Amino acid sequence: MVDGEFERLLDWVGVLALKAISGGFLIAMPVVALALLGWLHRLPNLRGYWHVPIVTRPAVVAGALLGWAVLYANPHSPSFRISAIFEVGGVWDLPWTFFLQYRADPALYGYDALLPVIQSPDIAPILALVMLGITILLGISIIAALVYLKGIDLAAGLVGIVFLCLFSQVVTVYAITLVAYTFNTLNFWAAAVALVILQYYRKAAAH
Repeated sequence: MVDGEFERLLDWVGVLALKAISGGFLIAMPVVALALLGWLHRLPNLRGYWHVPIVTRPAVVAGALLGWAVLYANPHSPSFRISAIFEVGGVWDLPWTFFLQYRADPALYGYDALLPVIQSPDIAPILALVMLGITILLGISIIAALVYLKGIDLAAGLVGIVFLCLFSQVVTVYAITLVAYTFNTLNFWAAAVALVILQYYRKAAAH
């Protein structure tokens, strides 16, 4: 009897350890990607445009909105409803390797579903408004690059705007899907951790 309970305890600890390791790996991936981006932008030929916030920040925000848009518009996107996220055996209840292949891969969410909205905004007014915001933000970045940058900095800036937008889109897709997967994996404890983090930032904002 005792041996059986001890074995169940070991199994439970083993499952938690495996979840912790896989969770650390999944969280580390975007952190490493951001660190690599920071390293790239410390290269001499890229420093010029990176130090002009009006060039870079709108591009990053546009990419984040684009990441949300491709998830929202794609008919094959997994459900992000609360009931679906916490459902046992649902679309988010899967091994982390399957999560990387079939949920978090940004290549799964293409732009095809956005084309009808661009052609006929009445189909999805909210999505059309987001697409308009993306266009405006990218326009601001490009105009700012043309105004503030010259020579090699301008060339790097124009390429960098596209790169930052796409990079931000990839990170956004991954982050949104990872949040849903984490809540399903940790269930109640994910909500508790999220509440603690929210309270911390509320108190920090109050001070």
